[in-house]
Order: sequence, then C-alpha cells, then structure tokens
Amino acid sequence: MKKNVYLAIIGFSLVSLFTVGASAQSLNIDVNVGELKEIDDSNYKVQAYSVLRNSDGELISVVKTVATRYFDEPITSQFLDMLPVLKKGSMGDKNVEMLQSIVNSNYEKCYPESYTVLGYEQQCLSHHRATATSLSITDNQGENYEIFRGLNHSYVIKPDDVVSTYWTIIRSD
Repeated sequence: MKKNVYLAIIGFSLVSLFTVGASAQSLNIDVNVGELKEIDDSNYKVQAYSVLRNSDGELISVVKTVATRYFDEPITSQFLDMLPVLKKGSMGDKNVEMLQSIVNSNYEKCYPESYTVLGYEQQCLSHHRATATSLSITDNQGENYEIFRGLNHSYVIKPDDVVSTYWTIIRSD
C-alpha cells in the first residue's frame, strides 16, 4: 500500500513538473525598447483608449493603455506644442496641461502580400493581435519617431476594422 502511495506522489510530481515546463516555454517577451526611456520619472503621464469597430461600425472593444515608455528628445515636446491644450492647471508647485491626440487606423480588406506569421496566412482573411499601443509621428523629412508606448491586453484586428486611439497626455513643467 505504501509503495502505491509513493508511486502516486512521484507520478503527480512529474506531471506538475512537465506542466510548469510547458507554461514557461509559452512565454514570448519583446524586450527591445530602442531609444525609449521609462516614463515614471518624466514630465509626462500618458494613457490611450483604443476603440475597435468592425466594418459595420459596431463596437467590438475598448482597450486602455498606460504609456510606460517615452522618447526623450526635443521632437516629442515640439509635437506636443502643436496640439491644442484642453485644460491647464497646477498640482502643488507644478503647472500642468492636458493635451489630446486622436489616431484613426483603417485595416485593409486584402493585404498586398502574405506573411509567414500566425494570423497572416491568407491575404484576405488575415488578423493580428495588438499587444502594444504606440503614438508615432513623422517629421518634415519623413523620419518616423515612436514617442509614447504602452502595453495592453491583446485584441484581434480583422480586415475592414477601424481602430480610433484617443491619446491623453498630461505634461508638467
């Protein structure tokens, strides 16, 4: 009887070991943040709401993203200076202002080429999962800059979907 109990304990231990190993192998983390710095110690508090609608205009989802990274270069301030100020005020000894930028993204019915990644096997039935939301800008010379980025829970975008992302930026001096 004791022998059967010991075998059962060893068997459950092996099953648990393999289960943990399988879960650990499924992790996929992109640690490449490029030139973006952590936003915690900056003059910015940034969040975005992405509103996903299908081709009929029906609401599919709303996803909130809190920016955790920013581009610490003058072009970020130059872009923000062009946005209208929605509100001004003070918090303690700092002056603050709230700005907003809206980005609309339309996704094509059929992509011009097929990709070899999950979700892009067929040109007209593709989809992708958004796991990070970024606010990117292009300067007068055509150079692209990602100025804010945050991770979010994934959502699936299919052909003909429209995503409107409402960025709210609070900037202090």
